[in-house]
Amino acid sequence: MTTPTDTYELLQFNMIRAHDTFKLGYDNIVKIIADPPAKDLKNFLGYCEAWAVSVEDHHDSEEKVVFPFLNKKMDFSQEEEQHKVIHEGLEKLLGLIHAAQADHAQFKAAEIRELMINFKEPLYAHLDEEVEHIAAENLRTAGFEEPEVLAMISQLEAHAKSSGNPFLQVPYMRSHTAPEFKDSWPPMPWVLRKVVIPFMLAKRYSGFVISHLRLI
Repeated sequence: MTTPTDTYELLQFNMIRAHDTFKLGYDNIVKIIADPPAKDLKNFLGYCEAWAVSVEDHHDSEEKVVFPFLNKKMDFSQEEEQHKVIHEGLEKLLGLIHAAQADHAQFKAAEIRELMINFKEPLYAHLDEEVEHIAAENLRTAGFEEPEVLAMISQLEAHAKSSGNPFLQVPYMRSHTAPEFKDSWPPMPWVLRKVVIPFMLAKRYSGFVISHLRLI
């Protein structure tokens, strides 16, 4: 499936793709945490960390680039408040993950599972409501010009490339992208898509992803 040619559809298209990867990761964690892989705990914790950090960095990009732009002519205060609630949950989750990474005896599967289950409603509500808010017709109605939308998307892509940990987020996003979008999203050079990511960046957690999730 190809990327939209309508500039006003690009932001929503990219956002849906990203949000779908977060939903898939969430569902995987909740399913696996019910019977955690004791013999592969290191990789599983790395997977959980990659998911949480990917969501955090995605929101950071929105707060630094997307919301300031959209708030010029629209109101994204609700999304900003939703981020605060979600970040509280992510901080708790990462605290549990990092403690278990330092000492596997501190792995608290039941606590992580309860946190994730309680986390679903605010997370999914935000992911769904946000993509509706940035629909092409809403951007047009608000009066955004096509060149400024393109400039914001370019700035967003530049911010995403320059921040975060490529060993976590890039393999995570690629391995959770639906097959029909893998050749076009996220936008990147062929050598990154076909060589660098699968054979270099993804190597750290590929054992868990391949053996447990069959995504790569």
